[in-house]
Amino acid sequence: MVNIKNIFRRMFFSKRGKMSKDILDRDFYFNLNHFIMKKYIYLITIFFSILFTACNKPQLPGVSPYSPEKELISFKFLKLNNPSLDKDYVATLNGMDLTIEIPKGTDLKTLIPTFEVSDKATLKVNATQITNSKDSADFSSSTIALNVVAQNETVNKYFLNILLTGVIANLNINSSSSYTSYLNNKFYIDFSISMTTTPLNKAYSAHSYEARAYGDFDKDGDLDIVAAFTNPSTNVGSEVEFYKNNGFNLIKDQSVFIGGAPKLISGAKAITGDFDGNGWLDVVISSTGFNGGSYPGESVIILLNTNGKFTTKTLNIPTGYYGSVCSGDIDNDGDLDLFVTDNKSISKFLINDGKANFTYDNSLYPSTFYNKSYFTSELYDINKDGYLDLVLGGFEQDNANTTILWGNGTGSYSTSKMTTLPKISGKVVVVDIDFIDFDKDGKTDILITRKSDGNAPEGYYLQLLKNTGTDFTDVTSTTITPNKDASDTNWIKWIRIQDIDNDGDLDITTDDRFYSKVWINNNAKFTLQ
Repeated sequence: MVNIKNIFRRMFFSKRGKMSKDILDRDFYFNLNHFIMKKYIYLITIFFSILFTACNKPQLPGVSPYSPEKELISFKFLKLNNPSLDKDYVATLNGMDLTIEIPKGTDLKTLIPTFEVSDKATLKVNATQITNSKDSADFSSSTIALNVVAQNETVNKYFLNILLTGVIANLNINSSSSYTSYLNNKFYIDFSISMTTTPLNKAYSAHSYEARAYGDFDKDGDLDIVAAFTNPSTNVGSEVEFYKNNGFNLIKDQSVFIGGAPKLISGAKAITGDFDGNGWLDVVISSTGFNGGSYPGESVIILLNTNGKFTTKTLNIPTGYYGSVCSGDIDNDGDLDLFVTDNKSISKFLINDGKANFTYDNSLYPSTFYNKSYFTSELYDINKDGYLDLVLGGFEQDNANTTILWGNGTGSYSTSKMTTLPKISGKVVVVDIDFIDFDKDGKTDILITRKSDGNAPEGYYLQLLKNTGTDFTDVTSTTITPNKDASDTNWIKWIRIQDIDNDGDLDITTDDRFYSKVWINNNAKFTLQ
């Protein structure tokens, strides 16, 4: 065996001459350790080199290290990410085709989808890659390809079919509203001049005939009146009355009612419209009935006009405390539908078949509003989006908050799309709702007529809410002088928005000269004359 120590001794002695034994031993072990370390480093280097080479071994031809998975598992539009929607909408997948229903009127150019694809895959809408639940995309094109791109860059192409359901927007929809019909009557008639007594031989008052409708019912070019007497304290019905306008003299004519005039205990509101599509102006009257006992309620009737003669039809709904009725084409199908408030039960949407046959549809009105004390309402497109909005008022002290339920492409109304309007302390009963662009900024403002809850002098209180585009701000204190009855003794049932002084802006007046109230608009400030 070779003696390594002797080899090193000879090597050192040959180069350095004689050295001490201690120095030789020290150098020997130093060089030996150095030799061994170099061997270890060399072996470790070889090991990792082999390992690295193995890990980067070229793949066999045609085999990719990246995932080929590219499946579209689910696709939907969530209300959480798309506030314009009324609910979540989920696509149905059939092979490589998807179908999803979206309400008509939805802006398809800015929807944010929520989806699930294969692990490590991505999604492109047409050519645009999007992030799940974050990025919006344009879904308005006729052909929408959902391209699922695998990690290995292969693609599965799915096709999305969007079905627009519900209601098509109609930017002239306010022309169908009974409120617009009311405003189009450019003058009001002094009802008190024509009457000295009421059917029950009582003196005429501003609240004797709360249900009154104006229209050219006989097509002779002037406005006539259909009115129902209001007497909730007596359980006795009175005939609905027709007053023909003869040179601005009102002449009572009950012969216009075929089979006799219908009787109502307490007429609450009357509206006009051609509900059967025959070209003649009809009348719908809501009523509340006897305010006593268990409040038995009353019916809603429609007077169908043919050639100036009225046939009475009672709507096929249970009797109720129907304090209000309004109309408009809520489903934009070309005919006039109805909404009635029921202070004691469920307010109702009644859908017209075009022939004045009305069907109650409980799916259109939010169930959380059932049994709330609403008794006044109007349909009007406030935000000018082509859909009628429903404004409700009543007893705020009974949790019937004054509310806008916004119309939309679904044709139904939801609490997810609503605005609650400001309250007024002490004046918690809403009796009338009107619309006015008082400052000519192009936005529809709201005028609310209020009174007390009946436990105090009732009086009247006008509340003007400015539409800012995002909410409604109470501007009453700076716009209407005075806005309330200082004596708090009499309340106003109906307010009319009209250009009284013919100066091009809208003023505020009452529907009956009995009140003698007119507020003139001067630079968006109303002053009582």
